[in-house]
Amino acid sequence: MYDFHLHSNFSVDCKVPPEDMVKEAIKMGLKAICFTDHIDLSLDQDKSKNFLFNIEDYIKEINKLKYTYINEIEVLKGAEFGLQLGLIDEYDELSKNPFDFILCSIHSIDGERIFSKEKSFESDYERGQVRYYTELLEVVKRFDSFDSVAHIDFIDRYYKFKDIDYEFSDAAKELVYEILKVLVDKGKALEINTAALRYDMNSFHPQDEILDMYKSLGGELITVGSDAHYAEDLAYGIKDAEKYLKEKGFKYLYIYKKRRPYPIHL
Repeated sequence: MYDFHLHSNFSVDCKVPPEDMVKEAIKMGLKAICFTDHIDLSLDQDKSKNFLFNIEDYIKEINKLKYTYINEIEVLKGAEFGLQLGLIDEYDELSKNPFDFILCSIHSIDGERIFSKEKSFESDYERGQVRYYTELLEVVKRFDSFDSVAHIDFIDRYYKFKDIDYEFSDAAKELVYEILKVLVDKGKALEINTAALRYDMNSFHPQDEILDMYKSLGGELITVGSDAHYAEDLAYGIKDAEKYLKEKGFKYLYIYKKRRPYPIHL
């Protein structure tokens, strides 16, 4: 198994040291893991607030673990970029660091968090979906320095957690179709994120219809990750995701090293 979306205490929302994650992955028999700690610039309206770890320390720590456990597991270093349109130049600069893998995600739009205890992002699900997918479409059009889109239908978590009845609107479907076309044209991957199962979403991220769209457009690059923030969540649902991909007719999942994709036969 391979888990290419997990966090450590370099992320603001995780307290687990990277070595603890590595040791747990070895216990579970994983072949490779890639840390994808959060980099979210100006996540809030307060533009001075950046969720950015010390990249030099991070690279040093993950490299140390890579060589310490080289005979037991392959340890790779990545990042999850929480992108916003107005910050693309800053993320381009950050992408020059020696990461193996970069995830693209949307956690905030115009400095407004999608998840916020203080206020609702958008109570109207159709308006919220359109706002979210419009931002993601423009990001993937303008930004090239990423490898895979993480939890593409992340907005569904918001409505699930807020107990708002929602459906995949026609307007959202049209935007998602355009996003997927850009990914295929640019040779970018789509992530199967198993965390949705932990949140009782009744599907992976992405939902079935989105994966079908991606495949119909000729999309083949699939990465898989648990989005673990706790050691016990490592590789959660990964075997189920691999089975699901086989059933959908995919022959490979992909891992990344030095920003290059490598196929792993399912």
